[in-house]
Amino acid sequence: KTLVHQQEARDSEFEMEPTSKGEVTCNSEVCERCSCLQGQLQVNIDGHTSHSLKPGGSVEIPAGVVHQVNNPSSLVCQYLVVQFGGAYDFVAG
Repeated sequence: KTLVHQQEARDSEFEMEPTSKGEVTCNSEVCERCSCLQGQLQVNIDGHTSHSLKPGGSVEIPAGVVHQVNNPSSLVCQYLVVQFGGAYDFVAG
């Protein structure tokens, strides 16, 4: 669900089913901050750095860096993605 979509910023809330993985993506122009709202969120950056987030935790992903979000738990995960610093773009990895 998109909460804000402006020229320089986009905020979206997502829900991820238990033990599921998101697409491998990259944003060529914008930075991205992923914040866990509920459950557990794992953010893999550049294929080798992994961040395990609990509610309230967040990680920033610079523009041009390949990343993937996963829900390693048996519970639904809700998370917020804030993109900023340029025009929205989304590139599947």
